[in-house]
Amino acid sequence: MSQFSKYDSEFCGNIPIHIINTIQEYGILLVLDRQTLNIEQLGENAAAMFQTPFRNLVGKHIQDVIGTSALGVLHEHLEKGNGKYTTQWELNGQHYYTMLHVYDQMVIVEMENQPAEGTEASFTALYQSLRNSISKIETAPDIQEVCNIAAVELKAISGFDKIMIYAFDRDWNGNVLAEAMEPDMESYLGFTFPASDIPKPARDMYQKNPYRFIPNREFKPVKLYPVINPITNSFLDMSECNLRGVAAVHVEYLRNMNVMASMSVRLLKDGNLWGLIACHHKTARRIDSQLCTVLELLSTVISARINLLHHQKFLDLSARINSLYTQLIENIYQSKDLIKSLLKEQPGVMDLFGAQGVIITYKNKTWSAGDVPDASQLEDLMLWLHLKQLRKVWYTDSLSGIYDIASEYQEIASGILVIPIQAAQDEYVILFRKEFIRTTSWGGNPEERIFFDNDPRIYHPRHSFKLWQEHVKGFSKPWLQEETMAADNLRSFMYELINPEPLA
Repeated sequence: MSQFSKYDSEFCGNIPIHIINTIQEYGILLVLDRQTLNIEQLGENAAAMFQTPFRNLVGKHIQDVIGTSALGVLHEHLEKGNGKYTTQWELNGQHYYTMLHVYDQMVIVEMENQPAEGTEASFTALYQSLRNSISKIETAPDIQEVCNIAAVELKAISGFDKIMIYAFDRDWNGNVLAEAMEPDMESYLGFTFPASDIPKPARDMYQKNPYRFIPNREFKPVKLYPVINPITNSFLDMSECNLRGVAAVHVEYLRNMNVMASMSVRLLKDGNLWGLIACHHKTARRIDSQLCTVLELLSTVISARINLLHHQKFLDLSARINSLYTQLIENIYQSKDLIKSLLKEQPGVMDLFGAQGVIITYKNKTWSAGDVPDASQLEDLMLWLHLKQLRKVWYTDSLSGIYDIASEYQEIASGILVIPIQAAQDEYVILFRKEFIRTTSWGGNPEERIFFDNDPRIYHPRHSFKLWQEHVKGFSKPWLQEETMAADNLRSFMYELINPEPLA
C-alpha cells in the first residue's frame, strides 16, 4: 500500500456517509412502516408536494397522500417480497418516477418530482444511438479502446460536458483511462486521483446502487423528520437511496473542480468495483429517470466487455505460462538434472517468471544466473528468509519496503519471488526482478488532499487538481496471479521430485 492510500483506510474510510440524514431537494423521501403503511419519517420538502405541514404527515396512512391507484401499485410490489422496485405513481394528474426499497420492517419510497411524459418518443430517439454505441463497445479489441469508445459515446448520448472513464488500482487510486469533453473544460486524461477522493464507504455504495447523481451541487439539503427513524431507533441507512444527501466535503470538492452537476456510474469486474464513469457538467442539470437507466445499461455493457477482455487476457497469459511450465518440467525429466534445467535449458526458470536474476540454494550449494545481489548481501538475505520460516511461495514487488537492507540493491532486485524447495534446510529458488521506476501523474498534490479546520472534525478537500508528478522507486513490475500459481505448481513438483513423502 502506498503512503498516499493510507489516508483512505485510516481517516476517510471511517466516514458514515450512508447515514447523512439529509436528502437532495429534487425529490421526496417517505419511510413507511411495512405492516401499517403509515408514514414514520420523511423529507421535510414533502410538505410542499402534499400541501400539508411535514409534521402533520407523520403517522398518516400512505393512501391519504398518494391515493387509491398508487396504493394498489405499492401493494403489488410488496407482495413480491424484499427488494428494490421502480414504478410510476400518478398524483394530481402528474406521473412521478418512484423507487421502492422494501425491507423487513419498512419501505423507503423515493419520488422524483418530475413528469414522466413523452418517454416513449424519447426512447425511440435514443434507440438507434444506443444500438450503435453498444455495437462499437462490444467489438472493441482491448480495454483501452473500450474506454475510449465509451467516453465518446456516453458524452453524445448523455449530453454531459465531460465524461471520464477511470479504473482503480490495487490501492484504490483512480486512473483516468479515457476522456471526452467540451473544449473549455480541464483535461485529466492520464491523471491519478488518490483513494481518499472516493473513500471506501463511497465505493461500497456502488455495490448497492449502480449510480450517484447530483444535479446541482448548490442544492439546499433537506432534513429528515424526525431525525431518528422510529422503526429502527437509529439514523436512516440510505445506502441504496438515489436522493441521499451529499457530504459538505464532496460539495466543496465539486466546487474546486468547477463542476456544478455530476453523475458517477459503476463499472464492475467479476462482481467487484473495477472503475467508474464520471459525468461532469458546468451548470446545474437534471436528467430524467430514463436517461439514468440508459447510462446504467451502457455501464453494464461496458463492464461485460471489460470482463470478457480481462478473462481473455488471463487465458492467453495462462496458456503462455502453462506452455513454458510444461516445457520446463519436460526438460527436468529428460535431463535428470534439476539445477541445469532450471538455469541453462530453454525455457529456464527466469523465462517462466519474467525475472532478471535467480539464485538457487540446494544441498549446501548456491547457483546463480542473471543480475543478483553480491555474496555478502545474499548472505544477509538468506538469514532474513530463514527467520521467516517460509513453507509456501512468498513474493513482493518491493523488497526494500519491508527489508531495509535491500535498498542497497533495489535497482536489480526490487521484486523477489521465493519458491521453497526444502525451507528447513534453507533450500530455495529465489527469483529477482529489477526496479521499474514509474511516474504517477496525480490530479493535485496527494500530500495535500485534505485540510483541517481548527475544529479537527471539519475538513476540506484540496483546492487544485493541476498535474503533480511523483516518481515511484523501489518497486518492480508486480508478480501476476498466473505467475504465483505457476510458482506453487513448481514448488510442489520439486518437493515431490526430491522428497517422495506427501507435501505438507
